[in-house]
Amino acid sequence: MILVLMALLLPSVAFAQTEAKQISDIVIVGNDHISKDAIMAVIQLKPGQPYSEATVQTAKQSIEKMGYFSSVTAGLENLGAGARVVLNVVENPVVKEISITGNTVIKTDKLRSLMRTSIGSVLNTSTFRQDLLSIENYYSEHGYVATVTEKFRIDEQTGVLSIPVIEVRVESITVTGNKKTKSFVVLREMHTKVGDVFNRDVMLADIRRIYDLDIFDKENAEMFKANLGSTPDQVKIIIPVKEKKTGEVSVGIGYSSEQKLIGQTKISESNFHGLAQKVNVVWEQSLDRGSSAELGWVEPWLDKKHTSLNINLYDKLMWRFNPDLFGGGSGSATDYSERRAGGNATVSRPLSNIERGSLGFRAENVSTEGFTSLVSSKGTVISGTMGYTRTTKDSEIEPFKGTYNYFSTEIGTADSEQETGVFSSSMFEKYTLDSRMYLSNGGARKTLNERRPVLAIRAMASTISGDVPFYEQEFLGGSESLRGYREDRFWGKNKVLVSIEPRIPLAPSLVGVLFVDAGDAWGQPDIFRNPNNPLTVGQHDLQLQNLLNTMPQTNSFKPHIGYGLGIRVLTPLGPLRLDYGFGSEGSRAHFSFGHAF
Repeated sequence: MILVLMALLLPSVAFAQTEAKQISDIVIVGNDHISKDAIMAVIQLKPGQPYSEATVQTAKQSIEKMGYFSSVTAGLENLGAGARVVLNVVENPVVKEISITGNTVIKTDKLRSLMRTSIGSVLNTSTFRQDLLSIENYYSEHGYVATVTEKFRIDEQTGVLSIPVIEVRVESITVTGNKKTKSFVVLREMHTKVGDVFNRDVMLADIRRIYDLDIFDKENAEMFKANLGSTPDQVKIIIPVKEKKTGEVSVGIGYSSEQKLIGQTKISESNFHGLAQKVNVVWEQSLDRGSSAELGWVEPWLDKKHTSLNINLYDKLMWRFNPDLFGGGSGSATDYSERRAGGNATVSRPLSNIERGSLGFRAENVSTEGFTSLVSSKGTVISGTMGYTRTTKDSEIEPFKGTYNYFSTEIGTADSEQETGVFSSSMFEKYTLDSRMYLSNGGARKTLNERRPVLAIRAMASTISGDVPFYEQEFLGGSESLRGYREDRFWGKNKVLVSIEPRIPLAPSLVGVLFVDAGDAWGQPDIFRNPNNPLTVGQHDLQLQNLLNTMPQTNSFKPHIGYGLGIRVLTPLGPLRLDYGFGSEGSRAHFSFGHAF
């Protein structure tokens, strides 16, 4: 029995003797490119330390964590009173080439630039894993979903490091909830197509574009769903929509100081036949001023290239110089009206995802009735317009971010015969520039019902070359331009306007605004600048003198400033706008629909 016990205890005693030994030397074998000093710097073993199996195991793990070795083993050689630790390592191959495959939306050079792994160095698996994560994160930051498969490898013979990238693609797109609207009406608005690499940011822009059609209800609307496809590298897109009422029939009776008692009938439809076509018919009847009629038609997609057509026919009465929200007094010096009968048509087509070109034609018979025989006239205007639009707005209706730039050239002829019998005919050119910017923290809109403060800025200018009748001049003032002043307060052949408008959400359907407008219109004929000069006006024309004493004009740029505050009530029909502005000639209220810009 004693012999048996001694036999069992001998190995333990030997192990204890080994454990008690000191490390006399540390040898590293197999490192051809990674220096011994680099390896020694990461381990805790030092000559003279007591030998410990746990310490050696920790050193082995530290070397493995360096990432340069495919295998690390540890051995021990007894040297009498000491012990030599032998660490055998097998280095990873040297990277001689990096081959990235499967990437289509991000260039290979860009993906390589994200990697710390370099050609000519020993493959470091720790660094390489971070490289793969950097590639996937870069895809994600740009809206894509991509993974690097487990099939990446390095060829030990050639040193080629192969990195296969799998980009997730769109397998199908389905629209749900649409009963009247044709599905292709929704799908054609999308830049995302079946087979494309899925991009979250593009999809968000697609959804905003779909809802800018203004035929779907935004309240509690879902953006979209991206479900797993038939294979892991595919997604199925679901777009749930809820149609809103797009037709309107209204009959009303009103009163204005100019037209007295008037009746109006309006019929409109913004999703005609479920094709997002727009049609509107408006008819007004006044007891004193006759009737007005308008017919409008918009076809947003004439062909697969998104060519659009906008046609308007009309015989309508327009009033200028209304002093406030409720109109001016009949018989005052500012009574002036224009009846325009004719039509216009505009065809436009995309030049790129953010650019659009347009061609327009306008033909009108115009007759005016106003404050002086020198202005009252009738004539014909025929013109053509070339336009260019570039916009990066994240929404056409409620932009949070982006810019809008529009430039146009209109060339035409204008014939006019005054009440005095004087006839004139001339060619004219009109140049217009309209630039807008929208700024907010947080970038583009993330959800359909998101609310946040927005700073809106507008700068616009126009000029006319050639002689034009009074009714073809540029007008400035009122709810759409220089607030705080009466409608069309300033006129001339030149116009400049700058507006700044912070928009602050006050409630889910209420937005408060502050605004500052600055601008002028100038460059009128001499008759409108010297109302008291009998050589230019005539002493008998007291009504014109009274008008220009009430609304003096200038022949050079003299900016006028309007400022104030307002509210926007968000409704299914669009924002209702009420502004109260202050200017150098008093204060005025302005009511309209939609944002001023």
